[in-house]
Amino acid sequence: MARIAMAVAGLGAATVLTACGGGDGFADKPADEIVSTAKSAMGDLKTAKVSGSVTSDGQQIDLDLQASSEGDCTGTIGVAGGTTELLGVGGSTWMRPDEAFWRATAGDSADQVIAAVGDKWVVIPPEDDSFNTFCDVNDLLDQLLKEDDSDGSTYSKNGTEEVDGEETLKIDNEDPKDGTSTGYVLVGEPHYLVKIEKTEGADTGSVTFSQFDEEFDVEAPADDEVVDLDQLGA
Repeated sequence: MARIAMAVAGLGAATVLTACGGGDGFADKPADEIVSTAKSAMGDLKTAKVSGSVTSDGQQIDLDLQASSEGDCTGTIGVAGGTTELLGVGGSTWMRPDEAFWRATAGDSADQVIAAVGDKWVVIPPEDDSFNTFCDVNDLLDQLLKEDDSDGSTYSKNGTEEVDGEETLKIDNEDPKDGTSTGYVLVGEPHYLVKIEKTEGADTGSVTFSQFDEEFDVEAPADDEVVDLDQLGA
């Protein structure tokens, strides 16, 4: 399961926030100041929604999640035709996979796990970053917005494009090892990154960011709706 998180991180790792635009003179600022402004805008977020699909090692991973800086989250992750609901409340995280998800991820233990869990929520241990990362918007953005100029990457503007009705600037990042990825940054303030996509190399796909700082409701499942696989020995 850990490679689900790694695949999403791999998609975003090649995308550096080198953006410009806006009537406030953003286009005229030096690249490093533009990067700092855009990353700061994303770093100040309290909540955000992350949606999209990533392909890693030929397997598609679908995301549709809302996350907060308090460890709250709600949404789904899909893999190999299966889907799991993900729920986080105050730093505690649970998942509720369907049968197809267990069969795609649990290997030879799938039948045992399915029998033990049924339709209950499964506790995700605090040390398990494979899913907990998705429930902390700061951790998730840190993974997606990694920046590394030491690999010979080059960046260039590639015009503008509307994303969900808002004008964005397209910034191409050519990485000699991982291929080209593109970031879409809002022309207007705040200069949020609203989309990243990669069509070449490993970990291809597209992820969008939306519903910035919008509140969402989460509630922990009742004790009788939860299974701890560690305690069951599964």
